[in-house]
Amino acid sequence: MFIVELLRVESLSAGYGNMTIIHEVSFSVEKGEIFSVIGPNGSGKSTLLKALFGLARTFSGHIFFNGKEITNFPPHKRVKNGLGYLPQTGNVFEGLTVRENLLLAGYDYSNGELDERLESVQEFLPDVKRLMDRKALTLSGGERQMVALAMVLLKNPVMLMFDEPTAALAPKIAEEVFGRIVKLNREYGLTVLLVEQNTRRALELAERALLLVSGSVKFFGSADELLNHRDLLSLYLGL
Repeated sequence: MFIVELLRVESLSAGYGNMTIIHEVSFSVEKGEIFSVIGPNGSGKSTLLKALFGLARTFSGHIFFNGKEITNFPPHKRVKNGLGYLPQTGNVFEGLTVRENLLLAGYDYSNGELDERLESVQEFLPDVKRLMDRKALTLSGGERQMVALAMVLLKNPVMLMFDEPTAALAPKIAEEVFGRIVKLNREYGLTVLLVEQNTRRALELAERALLLVSGSVKFFGSADELLNHRDLLSLYLGL
């Protein structure tokens, strides 16, 4: 099988201000796979995603994505290159309706392009249509995640990074979210980079995985291998 590398991270150190949170991190994500990043709380998982998206400060190292080096790209240029990012919190504008959130996400489309993208997004997330006139503030946690996902999908990414997409959700809703992630990957061909506290579920979904501890890589390779590596999971995750 011909493998295409979509994301390559080389010796990346990043953080905020003068504080380094992740240290010399290297890994790659192949086109079409689900790749999970796991680790204990405070290990730098969210900072890693923010660094990849241009929201954290890069001190050293390189990020290559979709055929280009994007290390110094601002976030909007990374989006243009096909990178999507769904943060755990602050992912919708609470004072706006769902329709207004989506229109804001598609501000740079022409009317015809926006209508086409909205139709495509609603085909994948049909429940969004019934929420159009609701203010985001009135939505449940699951509904809010769905709207945030719709906003990111509107930009037609080739890879989507999820930061704790099931946090604070009821188990049934969390499984629905996992189901959408799998469907995006298998039916729509979207590459997924998943940060998730539900370690076992994250590894079950993924082809490959990264274990991040105190900002450093402790494992990079097969998700199945990590899932069965009892010593590592016990030492760092208490499993």
